[in-house]
Amino acid sequence: MDDYWQSLRNSIVIPIILGLAMLFSCENDIKKVKELTNAEQLPVIHAFEIKTFYSDSAVVRLKITSPELKEYAETEDREAFIEFPQGLQAIFYNKSERVESSLEAEYAIYWKKIELFEAKTNVVVKNFAEEQELFTEQLFWDKEQEKIWSDKFVKIITDKGSTYGEDGFESDQNFTKFRIKKSRGQMTVEDKER
Repeated sequence: MDDYWQSLRNSIVIPIILGLAMLFSCENDIKKVKELTNAEQLPVIHAFEIKTFYSDSAVVRLKITSPELKEYAETEDREAFIEFPQGLQAIFYNKSERVESSLEAEYAIYWKKIELFEAKTNVVVKNFAEEQELFTEQLFWDKEQEKIWSDKFVKIITDKGSTYGEDGFESDQNFTKFRIKKSRGQMTVEDKER
């Protein structure tokens, strides 16, 4: 009879101990779930396969396409921003609505309040009028100051050759006038005296 009560006690005590252990071990997981489901941490807009046009005086100046867009509202801990976690392609148009330049990147983020755009990973900028291409891993665009820059290594290819910037470059937003930091490379120069 003692064996019966012993086995009955074990069959009741062991599940209770396991149940309590599981209950207390879930405490951190519940906190994580609450953090993940916090409305402030979620995007206010989450869209897929987006195509957005920006115009000035009824003339299209910019078209952005992206597989995914997430827009986050401002909170106590952060500014409002728009994120392109799967990258984007931006096409810039001149006043005659002709393609002037383009930008592609595997990741991008736009800080709304300060109007600062950052592109990362395999960033490629092309200026079609000047036949120039820029390759880098990080690029910033300041909308208010109308300039783009990078502090990372850049490679610029023109019809005259290739130039490398060890410490990045600065340019106007149309990529028509630029300054390369710590440049090296080979370029063809015309001799005008002949």
